[in-house]
Amino acid sequence: MAYNLLTVDPVGAVVVARALAGCLGVAVRDVDVADADGDPELRNWEAPVLCQYEAVRGDLSRAWDIYAGESVAGQPPEGEVAAALAKEAGTTVLFPAVEAPPSAYWAVTPEGLVTRVRLEPSDDEPPVFTVTAVEAPVPQLPGAVVTRFAEIVREQRPDNP
Repeated sequence: MAYNLLTVDPVGAVVVARALAGCLGVAVRDVDVADADGDPELRNWEAPVLCQYEAVRGDLSRAWDIYAGESVAGQPPEGEVAAALAKEAGTTVLFPAVEAPPSAYWAVTPEGLVTRVRLEPSDDEPPVFTVTAVEAPVPQLPGAVVTRFAEIVREQRPDNP
């Protein structure tokens, strides 16, 4: 199972490994966490959980790509993994929503608040990520406007006969 998370703060590899191990039911030694630009020869490619991260710019600090292999018995939904990381790391974690708008994300705070957020990448290379709106106030995202997301409500409305 693959997980794609974004963190507001730059979380350390040890903290991420501990959070993933607890959430996925594996030992910390079975979680390989590495910088995407690091030396691939130093990776433990046999680890049941592989995680790589890269720095991002803007309101977020890191993007995390996580893969839990088939041997990992516990494969919770992305929101549970995000919540475990948020609590362990003490930072807000974003994960993609299933709705069609590419800007639709969920955020989970260290305290457990889960709310929708709108994440907008710039056209720069590499992009600058800005959280432009939230449905509930998130202390780590003070620049985001608190609002309802009309585009998501429209998508969830059933078709009229």
